[in-house]
Amino acid sequence: MFLKYCGFQTQDDIKYAVEQHIDAIGFIHYPKSKRHQSIVEIEILSNLVPDTIYRVAVVVNPTDDIINQLLSRTNINAIQFHGDEDREMLRWCKNKYPDVKIIKALPADDTLSKRIQQYKEEADLFIIDTPSIHYGGTGQSFDWQVLEEIQDVPYLVAGGMTKEKIQQFEALHLNAAGYDIASGIETNGSKDPMKMKEISEYIKGEKQI
Repeated sequence: MFLKYCGFQTQDDIKYAVEQHIDAIGFIHYPKSKRHQSIVEIEILSNLVPDTIYRVAVVVNPTDDIINQLLSRTNINAIQFHGDEDREMLRWCKNKYPDVKIIKALPADDTLSKRIQQYKEEADLFIIDTPSIHYGGTGQSFDWQVLEEIQDVPYLVAGGMTKEKIQQFEALHLNAAGYDIASGIETNGSKDPMKMKEISEYIKGEKQI
């Protein structure tokens, strides 16, 4: 299972996270987010992540210039579009930066199937998150039954996922590729090493370093 930890803001948290056999680590570049990091900060933090782990910049309705800066000034090698971007934006990014992984986050609402079809040619991976006017970050789960209709694309489940919720999700036998976790590895708004370790050991089935 693919495991992405997201919303990192400190060097110590990153150094611990990269020891946990995760597949991707996310940095949020969205000023309205409580986890927002500037491009300068992302440049510093992403350099701490080894090449074996995807370094993801999470953006919301970015300009071309922001994408260009993130990919020219930092060690980022994946862009997660988390807003209302049209497929032309994803196509432009994919064509200009063919080695960069394109991720599209979508809300788990009644337009989900239609929007997956809209973006599937451009996106390498989807993230399905709880609907919110703030584009995610709610820490709340959604009705996972809506995922039954997703059969032909890889996706991660987001929305307040903890070890206990992952176990509940597994009981539904849906075909998710993995999980995208931010609040589920935090305590009182700060990254919690024990929660990171507990989830990664459960998902990856390995004792960590």
